[in-house]
Amino acid sequence: MARWFGTSRGRSARKAGSKGEVSPGSSHGSGPGEAAGAAGGAGVGAVPGVGEPLGAADELRLAYGRTGDPALLRRAVRLAEQARDHYPADDPHHAAGLSTLCMLYRLRWERERDVRLLDRSLAYGRQAVDISPPGDPELTRHMSSLGTSLQEVFDHRGRLADIDEAIGLYRACLDLLPPGHPEHASQRSNLANSLLRRVQREPEPATLEEALTHARQALNATPADHPDHPIRLVNLGGALLLLAMAGSPVHAAQAQAMYEQALREFPPSHPARPGIQRTIQRLRSLRGTS
Repeated sequence: MARWFGTSRGRSARKAGSKGEVSPGSSHGSGPGEAAGAAGGAGVGAVPGVGEPLGAADELRLAYGRTGDPALLRRAVRLAEQARDHYPADDPHHAAGLSTLCMLYRLRWERERDVRLLDRSLAYGRQAVDISPPGDPELTRHMSSLGTSLQEVFDHRGRLADIDEAIGLYRACLDLLPPGHPEHASQRSNLANSLLRRVQREPEPATLEEALTHARQALNATPADHPDHPIRLVNLGGALLLLAMAGSPVHAAQAQAMYEQALREFPPSHPARPGIQRTIQRLRSLRGTS
């Protein structure tokens, strides 16, 4: 995997700073568009008796996100496994199958909390990145998917090496994607989240300022009607909240505005809402307002 980081223009991951659920006080995820997206679903050849397995697996993943039906998740895993077994190791679709399994086993981990599922997610993600051929247009998706799993590992085990590796992956994604690329803002948001994760463990002003910069740029690049807009409001709010906790009242007011706007934009059933509401109450207490 180290071969993909030789041209990174970002600071070393050791010098940087922390996943989607970073914003203090909230419980949102990185969101469907914040991690890896559809790993190689388009244009994939048919597997006998299956059709286009990666595309079908990703559709089932998205349907699971809408419904929470575990049967959809199990079916998606089976299709991704069939794709992995069908394509040879030097075929980019093989790496896409592994990356899809990385995402799906992370989702299983989030549901079942069996650490063996998280370990499998991590293993699949590493394999996908390692075997991706040079120039593979899906490489950034594979790296992003692995980075999201590493954030889950960091949340579970608390090892700084895991969040540093995630930071390095997201930096590499930004190196590979031009600023106008449709996934560039997502990777900025992912990097901001990872930096925030880290700074909550090891406070460092430069890391927090970098997280704030990436979160703000990701939000500015996201149209107001984009489904990820409220997520990115929360990401920026999280960075501002940490600055507020360091003693800056103006940042507390800005953070509260970000969270309140996000609350208005999230649908009523979104799982992030209770955490956002708690954070708003926390900011009101911090500011001495009702």
